[in-house]
Amino acid sequence: MRPIRKGMGVFLVAAAVLAAMGCRPGGDLSARARAPGRSGKVRWLAPQEARRQIDAERDVFLLCVATKEEYDRGHIAGSVLIPVMGLRAGLRENDYYPEINRGRTPRKDQPILCYGWWKPCRCPAVPTFSELAGRILLESGFQNVALLDGGVPAWIESPLPVEKSPARASGGPRAVRRFPP
Repeated sequence: MRPIRKGMGVFLVAAAVLAAMGCRPGGDLSARARAPGRSGKVRWLAPQEARRQIDAERDVFLLCVATKEEYDRGHIAGSVLIPVMGLRAGLRENDYYPEINRGRTPRKDQPILCYGWWKPCRCPAVPTFSELAGRILLESGFQNVALLDGGVPAWIESPLPVEKSPARASGGPRAVRRFPP
């Protein structure tokens, strides 16, 4: 698998600095994400629009690009979890979280609905994980990419159902996947 690209390192440093200042990527990106030059070829779907696409197109690949902890708190049923920091490698060979993903990867001709957990923010220069994943998907040759506007919090508020991962009964150590590996 590949190491972090130079641009990704800059993104991570910027995100860490903003996080230290109390700002996180995400929030209501409706206006900025749809501004010219921001969204490229991706489509932004409101939760109800996304639900209709899932119901109408059984081949939609549901891609969660959040962290494992966020995924455990709630995700769209049937989703694959590839955290955005491992997305480039996971698109080629998905060995992340085998108990969830079972090696599933999207086909380039398949519609993809990508989402994550968004947090309130006033930082228009910092993309959400979903927005960053959309860019990676387009760069990787995927053509039919949609991003869930507002992420899981908007999905829940709509109100649409989420699945939650069962709590670990053993309390023992959890397998941790480092990004990049």
